[in-house]
Amino acid sequence: MRVLLATIVAAQLGGTLLTACGNSERAGAEEAQRQADQEQKARQATAAPAKRIAPPVPGQAHIPCSQLIDAAAFQTALGEKLPLAVKDAGKSEPDAAASCSLIRGGKPVTAAEQKALLQKAGRLGVLPGDELCNVTAFCSTIEDPDRFRASCKQHKDRDDESLGSYACVHIQPVGADDVKLFRLLDDDTRCILQIRGGPSNVNNDSIAACARAARDTIGPAQIMVGGAAAGSAAGSAG
Repeated sequence: MRVLLATIVAAQLGGTLLTACGNSERAGAEEAQRQADQEQKARQATAAPAKRIAPPVPGQAHIPCSQLIDAAAFQTALGEKLPLAVKDAGKSEPDAAASCSLIRGGKPVTAAEQKALLQKAGRLGVLPGDELCNVTAFCSTIEDPDRFRASCKQHKDRDDESLGSYACVHIQPVGADDVKLFRLLDDDTRCILQIRGGPSNVNNDSIAACARAARDTIGPAQIMVGGAAAGSAAGSAG
């Protein structure tokens, strides 16, 4: 009988000890979780807010061509003897922050002079008053180099390093000529700059010179909303 009572008492004591131990472990786990939650909240409270990345030019803001284009610099880059005029072509590129055409300077060519040019060269080429090249800046999206290169391949255009930096080149057949259209992701502004020749300009060296000038002269100040006009000695046409 004593043995049976002792066994019962021992069993009861063991159960009590197990229960106490279980409660202690549970309490320890809950305390550890509470401390972890507090530490996480403290880290969140002291962490710097996430940096907001904004496009180079917000929304549908428009940059005037007098600000984007330094016509004197383009004149030098293109080897033009007479000052260039700059024309706003934004209506043809509604999604762009700016689209600007550079117009060859000089007196209009008469019909007789045009006839003589055709007999001599077989084509008129770029005449005074004609568009030499167009520079269009797309700045309302956030771009990165990898995505830009992938987009070039997706459109089956050409990777090009002839400017001394990466550009995506689209070939446009113009009669017997294959004319280049350059697109480049500008390092300074993060805008996509698109440079094409005018309708009568099939000289790829001239178009490439225009692309280099755009890359080298367009920076953050040129795409700043409400910024100052570029240093240009040329007038404005239209």
